[in-house]
Amino acid sequence: EIPVVTIDHVFDGNIAVVSNNGQGMEDLVTYIYNQGHRRIAYIHGDNTSVTRIRLTSFYRTLQRMGVETPDDYIKESPYRDADSAAKATRELLDLPNPPTCILYPDDYAAIGGINEIRERGLRIPEDISIVGFDDINMAQFSAPPLTTVSAPAYHMGMYGASILQHLLREHPGPALKIKLPCKLVIRNSCKAIEK
Repeated sequence: EIPVVTIDHVFDGNIAVVSNNGQGMEDLVTYIYNQGHRRIAYIHGDNTSVTRIRLTSFYRTLQRMGVETPDDYIKESPYRDADSAAKATRELLDLPNPPTCILYPDDYAAIGGINEIRERGLRIPEDISIVGFDDINMAQFSAPPLTTVSAPAYHMGMYGASILQHLLREHPGPALKIKLPCKLVIRNSCKAIEK
């Protein structure tokens, strides 16, 4: 009987306000591909609906472009866990044929990747490109500034609160999924390479 609206998470048939993670991932992978990268790794978050949508879009976009992704290029790391992301980055860099670009599940995780890459004496983006997701405030101030996908967090919260207020005044309606667009934010962490 308690009205529920979830934000960027689909749960138990409730109304959900989500970012268009599939479109955001497609835009990001397309940009990386257009920069000349073909060895593209993805450190994804733990098993959630958001992760499944992003993974599906990642694979679908690369498949459409004719790029095969080795299983070794796919790693899991909990969201917002810089230490775990650093460990996954280490594993990717230790591969015989490491990726030229690494996607991180979120911008906090990308910070862990940046630290690991720097500890090895590698430069971003000259030696390896990286990208994040969410466009947290510090992404623009990292060194180099992080290419990422801006999720509409403010608008998701605004719509969610508005819908919840309506549900408290009125009888709950059918479960809806309201999808808001993401935006690719191009900065300096992903460099074009020779094709």
